[in-house]
Amino acid sequence: MAVKKDTKKSIKKLLLPVVLILAAFVLSGCSTWSSFRETFISAPQSDTDPSITIGVIEPQTGRYAAKGKDEIKGIELANSIYNNVDGYKVKLVKVDTQSTVAGTETAIKALTEMHPVAIIGAAGEASSLTIGEYVDEAQIPTITPAATNPLITQNSAYYFRACVTESQMGEGLAEYAAKELASKKIAVISIKNDSSVSALLDGFDRRIKKIAGKRGRAVKVTEEISPVEEDMKAVLTELRKNSIDVCFVSMGAEEMNTFFTMAEDMGLENVTFLGTRIWGDASFISMMANHPGIKVVFPYESVLTKNDDTSDTYTEEAQRFQIEYANRYGADDTPTDNAALAYDSYLLLINAFHNAKSTEGADIRRAMFDFNGLKCATGLFTFDDNGNVVRSVTLSTIKDGKPVTEYVTKTEAEARELEDLEDVVSEDSGN
Repeated sequence: MAVKKDTKKSIKKLLLPVVLILAAFVLSGCSTWSSFRETFISAPQSDTDPSITIGVIEPQTGRYAAKGKDEIKGIELANSIYNNVDGYKVKLVKVDTQSTVAGTETAIKALTEMHPVAIIGAAGEASSLTIGEYVDEAQIPTITPAATNPLITQNSAYYFRACVTESQMGEGLAEYAAKELASKKIAVISIKNDSSVSALLDGFDRRIKKIAGKRGRAVKVTEEISPVEEDMKAVLTELRKNSIDVCFVSMGAEEMNTFFTMAEDMGLENVTFLGTRIWGDASFISMMANHPGIKVVFPYESVLTKNDDTSDTYTEEAQRFQIEYANRYGADDTPTDNAALAYDSYLLLINAFHNAKSTEGADIRRAMFDFNGLKCATGLFTFDDNGNVVRSVTLSTIKDGKPVTEYVTKTEAEARELEDLEDVVSEDSGN
């Protein structure tokens, strides 16, 4: 007799805790997990233990609250696991940027007056740019999990970044297109008056030239359009005319839904479409259910689904993150890349504190720069002179309604310094 669907779901729910417990048992023998455990958990604790404070500055209200709350979930998860460093209890103090520059200034002033040993945040480019001068003055090492503006770290001696920059993402997409796919018929479509992907496209262009020589040898179509149906149809006609097989285009879920529908109608399902990390958002992934025949690839740290990744970027800590996240937030709560990067931001700071053997900001900062391939959940961490991570770029696609690792670059990408600061426009001047 067939088993009913509800019964199957019940069985899965009953089996999940067993699976998680078994996985945790397996992890207990892993060298990376053992190292973390010995340093951050095995130390004896008592009510008289000294403590250190890590500040958390994130948007908990306003436009960017969802991203801020995702990052807080990652930070709190890491703190629940690694809450004792060399006998010091680690306490979190959270402040709200309110998703505005004014709110960020108020929050960072209050936070620095509490003298935390380090700070994590913020979600939002302009908020992170605002924080820089305050953490420099207070000499507090600070790390943004996911803000990509190059100026955040370039203009601050104490600011670090856990994610790769937009220019690094562009280089990763170019390597995938020109080397992995061996495409010589690439299209680059940009949106008029949208400067948010200028750094990504700059990185893409530089890497394509290194791989394929002059731009014309690989990029056959370069167009700038408005996100309206008339322009979409015209540029898709160009793709078909030039037999394009790889196309970069950056629009949100609603516009891309229209774009992909038109592409399907014109028989362009053989094209691999490259985009930005916002394609990993829930709204975009949900929209892609309408287009099962379209392949998309975008920069995204898909920790939860990296089990088939055989590169060094998949670590035992990634497994640990998956297990503990499901235990804390439930198996139906899929962690975002913001949550995973925030988790790693916490791990980086406590490792730096441990190595520095000091609560002084300058000592912890030096220890951050000394990392050489520290293994965390999203991969290996080494920082350049500006506090940007030097690492391979992870690209994801969408399968079964989830972001899944598609490609990890064979070369590490370094963040680019900006010579002309006026070329960079923040994500939103109101953030």
